[in-house]
Amino acid sequence: MRIAFVTFEYPPFIIGGAGIYAENLTKELAKLGHEVYVFTPSIENVKWMHHNEEIKNLQIINVKINNKLSLRALQFWIQVPKYIKRIEKKKKFDIVHFNSMSYWSLKNKLVKAPHVITIHHVVRNAIQTNNFGFIFRIRSISGENNFIIPFIEERCVKNADRIIAVSNFTKNQLIKTYSITSNKIKVIYNGINWNQFVFTEDDFVKLKEQYNIPNTPIILFVGRVDDPRKGLDFLLKSFKNVLKKINATLLVVGKEQDGTARKLTESLGISKSVIFTGFIDEMTLKKCYKLCDVYVCPSRLEGFGLTILEAMTLGKPIIATRTGAIPEITPNGILVNVDDIEGLSNSIYEILQDKKQAERLGEQNIKYVKERFSWKKTAKKTEQLYKQLIDIHF
Repeated sequence: MRIAFVTFEYPPFIIGGAGIYAENLTKELAKLGHEVYVFTPSIENVKWMHHNEEIKNLQIINVKINNKLSLRALQFWIQVPKYIKRIEKKKKFDIVHFNSMSYWSLKNKLVKAPHVITIHHVVRNAIQTNNFGFIFRIRSISGENNFIIPFIEERCVKNADRIIAVSNFTKNQLIKTYSITSNKIKVIYNGINWNQFVFTEDDFVKLKEQYNIPNTPIILFVGRVDDPRKGLDFLLKSFKNVLKKINATLLVVGKEQDGTARKLTESLGISKSVIFTGFIDEMTLKKCYKLCDVYVCPSRLEGFGLTILEAMTLGKPIIATRTGAIPEITPNGILVNVDDIEGLSNSIYEILQDKKQAERLGEQNIKYVKERFSWKKTAKKTEQLYKQLIDIHF
């Protein structure tokens, strides 16, 4: 098959789970023998179309935008159609796959091929839950308040021939929110990379030296630091209570945007026990997962929870909120209610005190993830969906 895959996030511009999904799915589809064209924002000094160096069937189409200007997403969505048409004139696509709301840029279908969209979370519900950081970025593009976002999202899902939901939770939200019929939605879980890395003691010595990590129990958070949807503020308030009982370190991994989390850390008086690493590369991130004693996901809303799987892969116990798709993918996790500061702080303290339970949960997590999640499985299920859709369409 010849596949057009449209995504705002793609290496080296990855903000979160949607970018990780795009990178790994397209690579695995190409490995299955399909011809994959990825349409993504331009990188300076790179040809408009080039092959992935590792995978011959994977071609990157750089949609030209002005990176010095704001509104990068809006520029991208406006420009995408002419790039798709440019390729379509020479080579007809069998499938057009949109990763999230980039689909709205097409007023009408540009090609005859079936259109698929992956929904990672239902934005309308996020708006109704709280004014989350990622919504602010979309508002700055639209110049409107809440009403424009659901309009765009509804148009996306109703115009698509098929919808991929990354969890049953997301599927049910789509049905409830937009009255989408169940048979139009296919649940295909995200995958996880099972590359085996062998870390030496020296690796962790260097990591600790690099970030001045003390020899205390380590709690790890990975995500968009200043995005209220990810709940770091909730974790910081809970961590203050943990410090009243035990000396520990909270390692915060992720890109900062406006300094909100740092300011809260200072106001809580816990700055000496919290380390902000900023954005780090994949290898360093895996070392952080391996180094920590417990991984905490304090999200207020989560369409899937890819970082949870990453921590599970490296055998870590999980403490997470009872929200969104988290209970669906975390059968061995310790779950607490959203914004339950006392419940979260008690759970963290108890797991740090009980190493045997932490090891047992970590071993169960490795087994669970290994049996159920891989990007190869995700790609094969996506391939099956493509084939079924093409058979119906033509």
